[in-house]
Amino acid sequence: MRELVVLGNVNVDLILGPLGAWPSEGTEVLVKRGVWRVGGNAGNAAVALAGLGARACLVSTVGQDLPGEWLRANLRGVSALWRPVPEATSVTVAVTHPGGERSFITHLGHLAQLGWTDLRASVPAASPVLLAGGFLTPGLRRDYPALLRELTGHGSEVALDPGWPEGGFTGEVRAEMTSWLPHVTHLLINELEARSLTGELDPRRAARALVRHLPSGGTAVVKLGARGAVATCGDEQSHVPAPTVRVIDTVGAGDIFNAAYLQARLGGGNLRAALEHGVQVASRAISSSPRVFVPAGGVAW
Repeated sequence: MRELVVLGNVNVDLILGPLGAWPSEGTEVLVKRGVWRVGGNAGNAAVALAGLGARACLVSTVGQDLPGEWLRANLRGVSALWRPVPEATSVTVAVTHPGGERSFITHLGHLAQLGWTDLRASVPAASPVLLAGGFLTPGLRRDYPALLRELTGHGSEVALDPGWPEGGFTGEVRAEMTSWLPHVTHLLINELEARSLTGELDPRRAARALVRHLPSGGTAVVKLGARGAVATCGDEQSHVPAPTVRVIDTVGAGDIFNAAYLQARLGGGNLRAALEHGVQVASRAISSSPRVFVPAGGVAW
């Protein structure tokens, strides 16, 4: 596998839960689980890539504070190039709910300082790049048009998972994101995002609609959670169901899928093999504690 460069939101995650209902103002509730870990779309993907033994490098800013020191110390197994900035390190509180859903509260902190001008020199020409969590990196998001043109102009294969925009997919946001797609080889989004972008309720139809915006040979992947994933590449469409597992923690499941899917694709795997690897790795991760990323059959890439 070629070394994958990961650009996007990496922060400290505090995961609490399960919480049945939000507490009333001025009250306090106790939960059974509390975990600190490396998080964010880019951070989750980097941790998964490290767990899979994949060649990857994370490039990011980080705050010059105690959470920033913790973040740098706890991203193990994958190379990281940090640019310290005089801001508080970003923290996300992820609250899990009994039905498996999550709610997120994020302070952007250092992520507001993440921009292409500062990161460009650390990204080797022609390296494959995962752009993760674009809607949570406002500076980098503003740079996306120039960044994407430069990356593809140098021969980079670009994967994109922008996450969910604050305020939802308005017409303006849909137009903005659609303008990015001609530069994207691997579009990696979830079912709600795909539906919001295309207006298609059927994920298969949504994937077909999205792939029309991608360059020749591009792939649109729609992640379906417990139902697996579906993807379209040219005239080929494939759906891989997810195994039934005992779910422990779904936070970052889509980001883990991204890491495993890209490991397989960049390692020479075909579309179905990459979907299967992504689904199997994500399923293993969300059903293990501490998290295990390598599926029972091992890693073929």
